Amino acid sequence: MNIYLLQLVNGVGIGMLYFLLAVGLSVIFGLLGLVNFAHGAFFLIGAYVCFQLVKSGVNFWWTLALGPLIVGLLAWLVEKTLLRHVYQLPHEFHILVTVGLALVFQEAVILQWGALGNNVAPPESLNGVVVWGSFIYPKYRLFVVAATAVLAVAMWWLLERTRLGAIVRAGSESTDMVSLLGLNIYRIFSLVFALGAASAALAGVLALLRPNGLLGRTV
Repeated sequence: MNIYLLQLVNGVGIGMLYFLLAVGLSVIFGLLGLVNFAHGAFFLIGAYVCFQLVKSGVNFWWTLALGPLIVGLLAWLVEKTLLRHVYQLPHEFHILVTVGLALVFQEAVILQWGALGNNVAPPESLNGVVVWGSFIYPKYRLFVVAATAVLAVAMWWLLERTRLGAIVRAGSESTDMVSLLGLNIYRIFSLVFALGAASAALAGVLALLRPNGLLGRTV
């Protein structure tokens, strides 16, 4: 029975990371109508920004905030300088531009950090395991599940209970209506794109943790 519990918790943890990726992508497509094939690249950059920060001596807990912030700023610049000019074009152009952007980011990561994967050890407070009878599971994986669950609730609250969320939902129905209300639709586009990329980067930061290969087990 414990092996099923182990796989269930593993599945929930991976699923929550996929949620962080998917929610940003869906919000970007819903509001901007942009087919963004570069979204996964922000996951990659988030992970390597975290790796570089930790390698430079920055505390991991700070990277949870700094990594998504840095990637969000990068995404904001990309949206303002490049993607804004293709919104009105057919989706085929969205695909060409964002696939090219993803390749540029990928090759930049390889040039800077190499083609082999890297990871970081979790902070001391997340080392070790939690033992429930015969079930043994790494603390850091439980932290990932808990942290992404909190972020999922926060994202739901942002989209469903705040003025920004109302604007995003209204904009996904009609950007013209939002513009007629006197709101700067392009500023909202930039903000939403940055938030979507930051959520992908946060998933990358959380996925980077690897405590000595311990995956959880039953005895």
